[in-house]
Amino acid sequence: MKRFLCLLLAAIAALSLTACGSGLKIATNAEFPPFETMENGKIVGFDVDLINAIAEQMGEEVTWDNMDFDGVVGSVVSGGADMAIAGLTVTESRRQQVDFSDPYYTTSQVLIVPQGDSVFTGTDKATLTAQLAGKKIGVCLGFTGGSFVAGDEDMGWAGVNAASCTEYNSIAQAIIALRSGVIEVIVMDRVPAMSACAIADNSDMLVLDVALTTEDYAIAVKKGNTALLNKINDALRTMKGDGSLAALITKWDIDNAEKG
Repeated sequence: MKRFLCLLLAAIAALSLTACGSGLKIATNAEFPPFETMENGKIVGFDVDLINAIAEQMGEEVTWDNMDFDGVVGSVVSGGADMAIAGLTVTESRRQQVDFSDPYYTTSQVLIVPQGDSVFTGTDKATLTAQLAGKKIGVCLGFTGGSFVAGDEDMGWAGVNAASCTEYNSIAQAIIALRSGVIEVIVMDRVPAMSACAIADNSDMLVLDVALTTEDYAIAVKKGNTALLNKINDALRTMKGDGSLAALITKWDIDNAEKG
C-alpha cells in the first residue's frame, strides 16, 4: 500500500508539472491594427507583444486562436481559450461573463467621415453626438461603438437619437460602405480608426479626433480563475514599473496611431 501511495503521488506530481508547462491559448481577432493584425500569415501587433512578454514572465508558451471578434469573449467563457485580448473594452456586461485584468491602455470612440465632409463639424463630444442624430451609422460587430450608438446605462452612454446602426465584420467593410454612401459615418475605436485611415488606399477618409467616450482595454480570463489573473496583473505591474509597457506603446506608435 505504501509503495502504491508513493507511485500515486509521483504520478500526480508529474501531471501537475505537465499542466504548469502546458502553455496558454489566446483568443483574439486579428483585424484591429496596430493591436493585432495579420502580416505574412502571422498575427502581430501590440497585444501580441504584450501577451508574449507576460507569458515569458510566467514561464509559459502561447498559441493564438484568431476568430471573429464577437466570439472572443465566448471562447474564454467556454474554456476554449485561457485568455482573450483584442482591444477588449471593460464593460459591465462583459464583467458578468469573464474576469478582467488591470487595464493596460485607455482609449476612446471617434468618428470616421469622408474627406471634405461638411456635416460633422463639431469640435466637442456634445456637438458631434447631436450631429449624429438621425444619421446612418456604421460600427464593427461586437465593438463598443455599437453600444455607444444604442446607449449603455452602465457605461453612461445615452445613445444617439433616431440613428440607424449597421454592423460590419471589419473596419475595412465599414469603410467600403461609407465610401459608397450606404452609411454616413463610422463610430470606431480611436487607434484602429487612425491606423485604418493612415493607409494610402483610405486617403479619402478622415478621423475626427474628438473623444466620444473613455474606455479601458484589459485581458479577459475565465471567471473565477484568480490564479491566472493574479499572474497577469503581477506581470502588468512589472511592465508598467520597468518601462517595458511604455516601450511597446512607442514601438507600435499607439499614442500617435500612425501605423497602417
